[in-house]
Amino acid sequence: MARIVGIVGASGSGKSTIADQISLMLSNSGFTVSQFSQDAFYKPIGHPLTNYDEPTALDLDSLASTLKVLKSGNHVNIPTYDFVTHSRQDMTVCIEPTDYVIVEGLFLISDPALRSSFDTTVYLDVSQAECLKRRLKRDQEERGRTPDDIKRQYYDQVLPGFNKYILPFTKFADITIEAKSSEKIALELFEHLNKGKL
Repeated sequence: MARIVGIVGASGSGKSTIADQISLMLSNSGFTVSQFSQDAFYKPIGHPLTNYDEPTALDLDSLASTLKVLKSGNHVNIPTYDFVTHSRQDMTVCIEPTDYVIVEGLFLISDPALRSSFDTTVYLDVSQAECLKRRLKRDQEERGRTPDDIKRQYYDQVLPGFNKYILPFTKFADITIEAKSSEKIALELFEHLNKGKL
């Protein structure tokens, strides 16, 4: 049976990087691993001014259903989302019910029904100053946005969304890991696995 692990944190906290690294560590230890992002479940909005930091921007019910199907031992086809065009793509990605399924996203522990879909949840406690620094770099390089536009979105939407929809729910995470290098965070998660905590 697949074990579902959720990695939660603010935008720019390093969720994708940690998901990649822990997936590699698990694979190198002989486990089969699948991985995807909550971002795949953004609704097909098609407009750059949409507030992506509101849970209503995502089809979280569909995500919860998807996790239940994986838990039951069946594969799923998840959607793909393009942040450059702000639209859902025609292509889907097949995810198999592997030994571990790693999911990263903003709101994985904010909703009780979704939170209960995970065997283990991990919160990455990273300062907002560091998160903004990472967003500035990522959104310029990967999404072609200007620094002023990135900062506008951060202060108007990202930070308020974090304070309202993420921070109050961090107490529900099974494991909280404070900011450190991504390699050390991934190693700490792997050590939890060896202790039977994942």
